[in-house]
Amino acid sequence: MSASGEELTCEDLKKVLANGKVTIIDVRKPAELEKGKIEGSINIPVDNVKEAFSLNPGDFEGRFGFEKPALTAPLIFHCQMGRRGANATAIARQLGYTRAQNLKGGFGEWVQEEQQ
Repeated sequence: MSASGEELTCEDLKKVLANGKVTIIDVRKPAELEKGKIEGSINIPVDNVKEAFSLNPGDFEGRFGFEKPALTAPLIFHCQMGRRGANATAIARQLGYTRAQNLKGGFGEWVQEEQQ
């Protein structure tokens, strides 16, 4: 998969995680996190993505507890199955995040891959 694609597979994500820094945003509702989460992911529900990534860096860090990603930084969104993650990816790209990608199959597929 090319770095410019809007989607990446679980296998692609494993490679990205092994090779360097990436920000993973879990766009599920907080109650859904009880099913588990991808290690290191940050929860910003899809309904809050546009507002969150429109904040200035100081406000973003104060609200979410981590540095706001640069517009050119790798940014991976995921939900349970992929639809909300795709919506969040589209929003991020509209805001100028050129390397925003959606995890194909979402957390559900991630869990299946991890169990194999």
